[in-house]
Amino acid sequence: MRYSSIALCTLLGSITLTPSQAAEPFKPERISVEKNIAPGPNIYVLDQNWKGASTITVLSADDLSTKGNISAGLISQFTLSQDKKQLYTASVYPKRIMSGPTDAVVQDFDIATLSQIKEMETLPKMAQVAPSINSFQLSAGDKYAFVQNATPAASVSVISLATGQHLLEVPTPGCWGIYPSQQPGKFSALCGDGTIATYQIADDEKNYQAAKSAKLFDSDKDALFIAAQRDGDRLMFTSFTGNMVVVSDKEATATLQETFSYTQGIKGHWVPGGFQVLAYNKPTNLMFVTMHPNGKEGSHKDAAKEVWGIDMASHKVVTRFKVDNPIALAVSNTAQPQLFTLKDNEEGEGGTVTQYHFSSDKNVTAKKQGSVKGLGDFNVMLRVDN
Repeated sequence: MRYSSIALCTLLGSITLTPSQAAEPFKPERISVEKNIAPGPNIYVLDQNWKGASTITVLSADDLSTKGNISAGLISQFTLSQDKKQLYTASVYPKRIMSGPTDAVVQDFDIATLSQIKEMETLPKMAQVAPSINSFQLSAGDKYAFVQNATPAASVSVISLATGQHLLEVPTPGCWGIYPSQQPGKFSALCGDGTIATYQIADDEKNYQAAKSAKLFDSDKDALFIAAQRDGDRLMFTSFTGNMVVVSDKEATATLQETFSYTQGIKGHWVPGGFQVLAYNKPTNLMFVTMHPNGKEGSHKDAAKEVWGIDMASHKVVTRFKVDNPIALAVSNTAQPQLFTLKDNEEGEGGTVTQYHFSSDKNVTAKKQGSVKGLGDFNVMLRVDN
């Protein structure tokens, strides 16, 4: 006990406080919330949850830093307004989860503050499917929201964004996907018989007119991916085997403009694969496609080993570069493209976004800029707003 007392006294005697330490008051940490996200272009990555809230993470398109997130219901889809100032989601809120009624809603969010502006009801028939850029769309001029339904019969709900009211349900038998035209109140759908159906909402918003094209592709021998890109009145699709199909929807019925192969003569039996397989950069007229080798029946969802850039004028592949198994991609609409790839939750790392920069020269050389991981459990869709 004596030795312990001496040791304790020695220890206490060695602990002294300087005047500055003794006088400095305690400052508690204060947590606050920014009113607005940081300015600059954004990337939006959807984690579509089937067991709880879906989340859209907002990243900086400059350095991939996280700006914030938006929460939606189960099995969410999302899209952006024409001016890129608002983000819309379509998702479901089951009241009892396992059984009973389901609320299906379209939610409107202000991107600057990541806060909800309003909520609009849609039909509980809303298709609860993997996310796709063509399952939920806004019309030209942001007049209507179009929501894909399945019961399992296909239809599209039309919602007025001005009033928030559900206006009508448009049956689209045998057809799927939503492709709004450049004219308000008009959209098309891709049909299983190789045609495209076009629907025009009547002026009284209580009815519609439907028209169907001639056969434009062979859905048995060379089906089209539902994800499409637009350039004015042109819709651009890719087939499972690597044919680009370009369609005009300017008139009452869609017409075929051209079909060309971008894989012919290239060794390795390369084919497109993934979910969001196309990304179009208008200033360079380049279409980027996620590609994998040794394509076969059923490999159309396989992750990419390379991304190809196709000159839509010459129909030639002008750039190819290796990638780490993404299943989706998006590209900026800038003169020097910024391309972003999305890899799903592979090996438990969470969704991963990787950024590539392209030179504006004829070589279109890709350079990896960086990547960010841990963005969710089920990531197959992203958008960029510049």
